[in-house]
Amino acid sequence: MRRLIAVFAAVVLWSLWVLCILLTLPVLLNVPGEATPGEIALWLAVLYAVVTYPIVLPVLAVVKAWAVRKSKPTILAAIHTVTWGAFVGVMAILATLAGAFYAHEQARPVLTREEGFTNSYANAILRQDTAWMDRILKEGADVDHPMSLGSTPASMSAGFGDWSLVLFLLSRGADPDRKDDQGRSVRTLAAKPPALPRNAAEAYALDGVRKLLNKR
Repeated sequence: MRRLIAVFAAVVLWSLWVLCILLTLPVLLNVPGEATPGEIALWLAVLYAVVTYPIVLPVLAVVKAWAVRKSKPTILAAIHTVTWGAFVGVMAILATLAGAFYAHEQARPVLTREEGFTNSYANAILRQDTAWMDRILKEGADVDHPMSLGSTPASMSAGFGDWSLVLFLLSRGADPDRKDDQGRSVRTLAAKPPALPRNAAEAYALDGVRKLLNKR
């Protein structure tokens, strides 16, 4: 039973060591601004755990084997105390780390409704998803919602060659003549696309966009 407990403790300690390694880099990179004394102390504690575990645990194992052979109960008790003390210390470090992550996430600014629409439109364009576009519009987003560099969802889609999305947005009332910061609009991009349609469906959609624009 004792051997089983010892093996379990070793596995847990090594697992926590690996977890410390995986969590150290995000902590060092993702906290904005200058590091506070508390953050520096936390980083040092994690780095200390990462560096010392692969050294301390094998040493403890060797000393424990020697103490068993030599029947040194005092040393065995000390090793037992050190092992579980290390376990408690790592748990405290990880709990503090989890608290730091939670506080960091809670401090992040909440997106406004308009910022949420911007992100949703960008994701819909990235996925070329007209159903997603439809949900965004039903939630109250402007069909000509301002995107990056003065573009709209329609002109941004046209710039990427997503003519199916452009055709969908035009059918929902998008302005084909609204220009972005580079002077491009759906109409100018349809007249001179930045690239050939990627497939037959997009070529068909581009033809539909041009026919629709000729009527306006």
